[in-house]
Amino acid sequence: MIRTNSLLTLTNLTPALQMKFNFTLFSLLIFMQSFSQTPNQEKIKNLIETYFHHDRENIHVQFNKTVYVNNEDLVFKGYVINKNKFLPANTTNVQLAIYDENKKLVQKQLLYTALGTFEGGIHLNEKFTSGKYYFHFYTNWMNNFIEDDSFTQTVEIINRNEPYQFPSKEPNWKSAKIDFFPESGKIISDIINKIGIRITDCNQKGIQVEGKVFDSKFNEIAQFKTNEMGNGAFYLNPDANEKYTVQIKTEKLNLTQPLPEIQNTGLAISYNNNLSNNILAVVVKTNDAGLTQYQNKKLTLLIHQNGNLILKEFAFDTNEPEKKLRFDKTNLADGINTIRIIDEDLNEVAERLVYVETNTKPEIAIEAKSIVNDSLMLSLKTNAKKSDLSISILPENTICTIKKSSILGTMYLNGYLSQPEEDTFTYFDNDNKTRKADLELLLLNQNKNKYLWSNIKLNPPKITHPLTQGITI
Repeated sequence: MIRTNSLLTLTNLTPALQMKFNFTLFSLLIFMQSFSQTPNQEKIKNLIETYFHHDRENIHVQFNKTVYVNNEDLVFKGYVINKNKFLPANTTNVQLAIYDENKKLVQKQLLYTALGTFEGGIHLNEKFTSGKYYFHFYTNWMNNFIEDDSFTQTVEIINRNEPYQFPSKEPNWKSAKIDFFPESGKIISDIINKIGIRITDCNQKGIQVEGKVFDSKFNEIAQFKTNEMGNGAFYLNPDANEKYTVQIKTEKLNLTQPLPEIQNTGLAISYNNNLSNNILAVVVKTNDAGLTQYQNKKLTLLIHQNGNLILKEFAFDTNEPEKKLRFDKTNLADGINTIRIIDEDLNEVAERLVYVETNTKPEIAIEAKSIVNDSLMLSLKTNAKKSDLSISILPENTICTIKKSSILGTMYLNGYLSQPEEDTFTYFDNDNKTRKADLELLLLNQNKNKYLWSNIKLNPPKITHPLTQGITI
């Protein structure tokens, strides 16, 4: 980059030197422009731009609660967001389909949407027997895409004339299982691997425990803890000829499970997302066998959310099995971004999810100013230019809201996860002191973005369903 004061010094040069300097500068700029992007980077950029060319929609719906008696009013308010621009979507039609526990259609509604918001509800009656019901919201435009961007809310309805027992908050210990998530999908021999571990029951409820990792000779290799969501991690430098086992022993849980097979080679992506000045440091690492395999091969590191992307080409140096790259997070979109390593044949070699937060979101503060009898006065402060508020007020210790979801969780998390999280409020609760660590563990234990590279590469969207605005009679 040429500083302004350097350009000003041209006036002090002789005409011949000035012409020579200008020619040199012009040649340098052409050289930089010619080699600013390689053919492979151009192909990757075109694939991303083509796949995300059309605007996509995301829906979040807030219910007044999630457990109802079948003589109550169930009400909701919804938001439809343009994912590419993070602005209210243009659609005017949102479809609602209500299913029972057997996935049988109970009722359908067409909801009018204006400026990206809609609202509605139903009065429950005896037709709604006790059980779970699924409220599925979607638009016609969403049918153009392979990925599911619809919104589903599960509610529990209780028959007021029948006895009901609220479900226990305890996990179902007998159905507990362990899932492993090595960074980038493989456990690679002879390098330090960060391995995610998730412990859940049959209802996908997280289990908070401590555990240990042993080798085949029962030597303790590592320890780990899982959080309330059941997510944890440990580090391991494995031998390809060794077998490793995770063991959890508590009063309520006794689990033993072997680790997945150790791979002889591959690429792993690590990163430090907590550096100052909005810097994201990414490390691509391999072992000696991988260094031989990828020696002198050009790889491309792609970081993107939808069509917003950063590309950087690199190659492993001789005897250097790690490549360190730094990025300015202000050039990335807030929320989940996908880090991909693409080889010369446009194949994805490794993938990792990272959550970018540059503190550019609007600040919102709500506090209770006064409480008189059954009336509550709230004070709302925000630096947003335009806002839309939906609020439901329940007793502090209510048991009528089982899951706590957040509009930020829908837009920034579930919009990109292959396995959406039902309880997203934890990850955006400012009172949660481990919020950032919980987010990192969540994304470590999600091995794929919902946008698969194979689809981006080979299966771009074909628009066959129009953006519906209004109805035809």
